[in-house]
Amino acid sequence: MKNKHPVLFPPLIFNIYKPPGITSYDVVRHFKRNLPMGFGKIGHFGTLDPFAEGVLMIGTGGAARLNDFIHEYLPKTYLAVGKLGEETPTGDPTSDVVQKDSSPYFTQEIGSFSREFIEERARAKFLGEYLQTPHKYSATKFMGKNLHEWAREGVDVKKEAVARTIHALEIPAYDFPLLTLRSTVSSGTYIRSLFTELAQDLGTLGHLLILKRESVGHVHADKALQQTDWPKDKEPAFMDKGIPVTDVLPFAKFILNDDQVKYFRNGGFLRKEALELSPNELETEFFWMLDREGKVLGLSEEKSGGEIRPKINFHSEDQA
Repeated sequence: MKNKHPVLFPPLIFNIYKPPGITSYDVVRHFKRNLPMGFGKIGHFGTLDPFAEGVLMIGTGGAARLNDFIHEYLPKTYLAVGKLGEETPTGDPTSDVVQKDSSPYFTQEIGSFSREFIEERARAKFLGEYLQTPHKYSATKFMGKNLHEWAREGVDVKKEAVARTIHALEIPAYDFPLLTLRSTVSSGTYIRSLFTELAQDLGTLGHLLILKRESVGHVHADKALQQTDWPKDKEPAFMDKGIPVTDVLPFAKFILNDDQVKYFRNGGFLRKEALELSPNELETEFFWMLDREGKVLGLSEEKSGGEIRPKINFHSEDQA
């Protein structure tokens, strides 16, 4: 069965600046109500907590199907400001302080640490791969429900630690007891948990006050659409502000002739040696498939023996 409103626009990704105080779904809901007819299905790539702000990427026209690829190939950079010596149940400012560190060690020793010392210690502890236990107030699933739902029902679910990667870490500022942390991390890393663990490594408590997602891959907050620039009244011109999926995920591209387009759209495999390759930044087993006019048809995957098989076919978005 075809969509009631056929997809009229190519798959696009919008770089949105989510302000603090609203949910990620609030942003999606606004777009869903205000984008022009024919934008297709819609979704976002990675939830930001209501208190957090920064880059929230929204996909339309089938682009939301790239969610797993965004998470795997594009690390996220966050700037966080936290307070040492205090603990909240949620690890952020949305709940009350339940414990304070008034020990002499906290005020005299930690208070005298230099920014450079903390940065060196943090890098030694966390850079690279490390095991992180999902925060009990998080969107991690357990038996079909988010951990934060279980926590608010008084059920303390213990989850196994998961391997995460810290690609880069720095301490831009330290004004005791306020500590600023910038980190570039793999998908699924909880910055609240990272800050809490950093505080524990220093010998005290800690929770976040401010969290900003500065970038996802090379999609930066300084180029994000502020709330005043979000779509209104279903104006088609707004779609021009979307980013082509090939720019967000710069896989190599195959340029297909008319016969090859038909094969791809029908789910058939193609031979790599018969295709015209246009290299790009990410050299992986995945390739964008484009027609001669530059229209993005979908994503393919290289299998053994040089077979190129469809992975995502955007043409199917029109038929859903």
